[in-house]
Amino acid sequence: MKKIENQDKLKKIISTILLISWCLLIFYFSSQIGEKSNLSSSHVIDFINKLLNVNLYNFEYSVLIVRKLAHMFLYFVLNLLSINFFKSYKLNNYYKYAFLFCLIYAISDEVHQLFVIERAFRLTDIIIDMLGACIGYILLKLINKLKIK
Repeated sequence: MKKIENQDKLKKIISTILLISWCLLIFYFSSQIGEKSNLSSSHVIDFINKLLNVNLYNFEYSVLIVRKLAHMFLYFVLNLLSINFFKSYKLNNYYKYAFLFCLIYAISDEVHQLFVIERAFRLTDIIIDMLGACIGYILLKLINKLKIK
């Protein structure tokens, strides 16, 4: 019995640390001024160009697409970590709590960007963030259904 309690406690600690760390990573990216953030996107494009031997810079919106995919990915992972966090505390409806957490964090992240040079509050970014969270939710549900079968 004591072993199960210790395992539950360890799961709570690990899920809390992972969730807080991911939130801090998102906050760090949001704190970058616009020019530095664009440069980060350019580095990703450079990596893809070398990896696939292509030139994405020929595509007019490549930086924008990389930035929006980054939003989706960050909130995809945030939702998975949130689900794990709320599940470790044995809350009912942990999927709903995780989705709500992601929504609140996405809104607060955009408000934070109002105070960062060359950044702005964008409703479209919140929608893109939540799309990433939804993909995480759907993927997890599919995996759980496959496990059951």
